[in-house]
Amino acid sequence: MKRQFRFAVGLLVAGLLVAVGTYMGLWDLHFTVGAIFFHHLVAQIGGAYLFIATIVFVYMKRKTAVNRGTLLKVHVFGHLMALILVVTHFALHLNRAVAFSAGLGTGLATFLLLAVLIATGFLMRFGLLPKKRTYWHQIHVGMSLSFFIVLAIHTLEKIGFL
Repeated sequence: MKRQFRFAVGLLVAGLLVAVGTYMGLWDLHFTVGAIFFHHLVAQIGGAYLFIATIVFVYMKRKTAVNRGTLLKVHVFGHLMALILVVTHFALHLNRAVAFSAGLGTGLATFLLLAVLIATGFLMRFGLLPKKRTYWHQIHVGMSLSFFIVLAIHTLEKIGFL
């Protein structure tokens, strides 16, 4: 468990370094890959992973006899990797927030919900919350539903559907 904790903290630190570097402009991620900006591409990959992996996790946890330990490891570390992809996109837009502050609405809400999801999941997984408080799991699950609703609204808004 200690090795998993250290690896998870390492991923969080890596995500923080990527976010700070992107925000500070240490590297330019605002370039196109085909017809799409790179930072949009990584955010779409991260968001799609979060959506699909969460559905698969919930299904497998309830309906299959898969090893719960392995399933939880994939869930935790996969979501931390997706966080790094999403935070890259968010940090770039946060850097441009002065000029485009009106456009941060659903993106900011999506990111804040993701931050709460990651925080509650991390704290529950590594036993950093009081064990007798079962409502943390309910908060985590409720936030995941809220996250996906706001993510869908954000996506539809950005593609011009809303």
